[in-house]
Amino acid sequence: MSSSQALVRVGEPLDMYYTDHENAKKQAIPVEYDTRYSQAFSNPNQGVSVFTLPPNQGVRHVLIVLGYSAAQITSATAGGVGALERGWGYQAIQQISFRIGGSSQYFLSGSQLLARNLRLCRTKEQRNSILSLGGQQVGGIPGSPTTATTTVQYAYIPVSIWAAPGEDELGVPLPTDLLSQQVQVTCQLAPPSSYWLLNTTGSAPTLPTGFTTAYFQVEQLQMKDRGMALANRINMNDHMYSMPLPTFDQQEVVFSAQTQASTGGAYTLTGFRAGEVKKIQVWLAPAGSVTNASSQPNNLLWVKPAAAEILYAGLKYSTYLDGSSAMWNLLDGTSPAAVDQSQLAISSTGWTSTSALSQWVELPFAQPTGSDYEADVLVHGKEITNGIVNLNITFPDGGTYDVHVVYIYNCTLGFSKGSAELIF
Repeated sequence: MSSSQALVRVGEPLDMYYTDHENAKKQAIPVEYDTRYSQAFSNPNQGVSVFTLPPNQGVRHVLIVLGYSAAQITSATAGGVGALERGWGYQAIQQISFRIGGSSQYFLSGSQLLARNLRLCRTKEQRNSILSLGGQQVGGIPGSPTTATTTVQYAYIPVSIWAAPGEDELGVPLPTDLLSQQVQVTCQLAPPSSYWLLNTTGSAPTLPTGFTTAYFQVEQLQMKDRGMALANRINMNDHMYSMPLPTFDQQEVVFSAQTQASTGGAYTLTGFRAGEVKKIQVWLAPAGSVTNASSQPNNLLWVKPAAAEILYAGLKYSTYLDGSSAMWNLLDGTSPAAVDQSQLAISSTGWTSTSALSQWVELPFAQPTGSDYEADVLVHGKEITNGIVNLNITFPDGGTYDVHVVYIYNCTLGFSKGSAELIF
């Protein structure tokens, strides 16, 4: 049976009644899942801890787990003085870095890692869970002032470098079996005094000097038959295996303590590496968020610009006026560029908390689309060469903000001769 639609539409016939070789796929290399490998932080108080993964098999997610004991929480929140914002685990991380085999070393700040994890989620519910599991709010909870102030508290931080949160992507693991050198992830912790919030109306509490729990844990996929490994079938000294990354986020650029009157909202963006830029992510945080000043709450309550646009070599690309970035990002994605947050305020008895929305804006250069469970899709970005990228933003009010900007690239990880390098 045929129709005019069947005649004019491009495409191969697909059996949607019976399963056949055209509409079904199966795993070629069976693997076994395990998360048994973990490593404690060498510096659970502050400073740098290094996590090393020896060359072995497939690696997917790396998770950082940070925890305070109930005694530490009780002492720090006594009298309603100390508090922690939702997502405090990301504030506890001053910097993350990684090196894959013999690759160059790359860096991300804690707030930038949060921005990346939230952006890579497919749904708002995933984003809400990622933020809450990054450390639930301590203190200032409406109706239950003692809730979460006398119990053990944990923060779970995924280090999403080569794997995105969730199952809505292909999920190819990092093949460390192609390496002759280890994979290295480092975490530098900030001092607790920089992210614990203090209510100055009360007596000084005893803040924790460090975490009672702090370790890395990794998800590995072990081949059932090591004979199926690529290095056993192909000479990797003469060939290269290319593994696409979800994206690569260059180390963030921060314009500190900006006001609309002093800057006019115009910024010149520099420091682009040679490669395809897919988009630019921008958010406003209270001035002082870079140093996580303990006297200032809500550093993780981000504000989107009321208007934003990017220009390259004088040509406008993304132009979002009158707060429309929220709708454009929703139309071009699968969820709003926002996450549910709480707004903390000092009161005479401790802290008050009200519901709020933390938002950012994504300014694309490339066609908005993504990969899915079945295949990786490369969508070319804009090659920034010797031109100038200008960012024009309008603040939503007369406040003073730190302007955070992240350049997001297409990136492929190339494996050859026992080493690896990121290719942009």
